[in-house]
Amino acid sequence: MVSKTISLNHLPTKVFDLKNTASNMNISDVFNERKRSYIDEFQLYIAYFNTIPNYINEIDIDCLKASKWFSENYKSEIGDVYYSKVYYIRSKSAELDDMYYFIYEDLIVYFDTNNSIVRFLFRKTDIERVETVINGIKKFKERKKRKKPELYLLISTSSGIDTNKLEILKPKLNIGDNYNDDFKEIHEIILKRLSKKNDKGLVLLHGKPGTGKTSYIRYLISILKKNVIFLPPNMASAITNPDLISILINNSNSVFVIEDAENIVVDREKDGHSPVSALLNISDGLLSDCLNIQIICSFNTDISKVDSALMRKGRLIAKYEFKELEVAKANALSTKLGYNTTFDSPMALTAIYNQGEKDFQQIKRNNPIGFRA
Repeated sequence: MVSKTISLNHLPTKVFDLKNTASNMNISDVFNERKRSYIDEFQLYIAYFNTIPNYINEIDIDCLKASKWFSENYKSEIGDVYYSKVYYIRSKSAELDDMYYFIYEDLIVYFDTNNSIVRFLFRKTDIERVETVINGIKKFKERKKRKKPELYLLISTSSGIDTNKLEILKPKLNIGDNYNDDFKEIHEIILKRLSKKNDKGLVLLHGKPGTGKTSYIRYLISILKKNVIFLPPNMASAITNPDLISILINNSNSVFVIEDAENIVVDREKDGHSPVSALLNISDGLLSDCLNIQIICSFNTDISKVDSALMRKGRLIAKYEFKELEVAKANALSTKLGYNTTFDSPMALTAIYNQGEKDFQQIKRNNPIGFRA
């Protein structure tokens, strides 16, 4: 996407002079350190007024409608305004993204369209005047729609680690049909804890490939009302990156999913480079009290290789080993899916669900043909 920040020309009736900015700040300091194309509203305020502001947030606001109403109703009070327009892949023309209005003695009204937040920064402006503006903007509260299952994928960019919001398919998953009977109690514990606000802790899910770990995580994402941040396997080293902490701070009270976490949870004595310490600090260390992040780690390695510190009481919410579905349940699920197969041994979920697909695995030969040295 491309963004451009411009000062509007048609509104000002009184002008704030940038020459009066804080003596120890440069104009360039008003831009976000990580994303130089974005203005940091707090830095902008300090640059203009040389003081730290009070601020009030209003969330779930339709910023486009609210800003239009605001600019029409407070036109005579607006001293200056900055905005950015962004070209998204979905749009043919640039769309308004961030808007910063200056009114009264020192009130900045910041419309964050992307996150549906309006922030009010002020110090000298009378609180009653601020609240009058807030009450008008509250009329543009968005009705919360039933959200589609989504996650925030961590990605590596030229300016550091960032997130990309992705929608995922809601799975048709019945816990009783797809997992062995001993999993029901564990699932109830996990769901209860992950649904709790401002909680922390760690969930360890392990087992052979194809036994349903990923399907279960996808199912959890679809029913939880929290944001879910996903760390892909190729970014395992990001667990020790300071940028990750910034993202978690901005997404407190979320669930952090680490799939294929073998390189992260392994015992520190067996691998001196294991980032277990970072994981411990996020899940139950000093940072955890501020972040309120709950973590799900899935992996294929044996649980005996996992650092014992991760499994201490008070830190561990639950751990479970996913195994092949027991014979009776495997046959019942196979019949329910419309197959006539009868199994005589426990089966992985992938084998049950994909019976109609061709098996491309190579057959191992006892007496391979070829040249021997």
